[in-house]
Amino acid sequence: MNKVESVLFAAGKPLALKKLAELTGVTVGDVEVGLTELQRLYKENGHGLEVIVHQGEAALATHPDNSELVRQFLKREELGELTRPQLEALAVIAYRGPVSKAELEQVRGVNCSLILRNLMIRGLVQVSDESEAMPRYQVTVDFLGGLGLTSAKDLPNFDSLSSHANLEQFIQAAHAQPQG
Repeated sequence: MNKVESVLFAAGKPLALKKLAELTGVTVGDVEVGLTELQRLYKENGHGLEVIVHQGEAALATHPDNSELVRQFLKREELGELTRPQLEALAVIAYRGPVSKAELEQVRGVNCSLILRNLMIRGLVQVSDESEAMPRYQVTVDFLGGLGLTSAKDLPNFDSLSSHANLEQFIQAAHAQPQG
């Protein structure tokens, strides 16, 4: 149950029950039982989240009582200035994209889940290929258009910065580490 919950939290979007079963190494039936248990726990204990299961997919969602509060928070996050960590992550994605979350974290040295979520909410970053097991992130057309560029290759010093030796070593190290 805790593995399913963790994967749903990290995904930030609905996932097929079959995919959850594959990722956690259990049966679809076990996933369904775990999701039912999570739904019960969240409801009984007054959590701010709930588990939604619909048409063979499951997702974590904000409890309806908190939806307006979350909507206001996200609007402020979307309209506020980018933080230094967000700018750093955006630069790595712009110059090296598409990159996986693990590669970005290897370069930055910190967890980037919230940063990626915020950049996606702002429409600056998107998943480049949803079919991959490990999503890869790239800048959006809106990001490029906002800078008056037609391609990431038009960024200043793109050729030298996109192939920087130190960055290449970080990326190679990320690929060499076993995924767990």
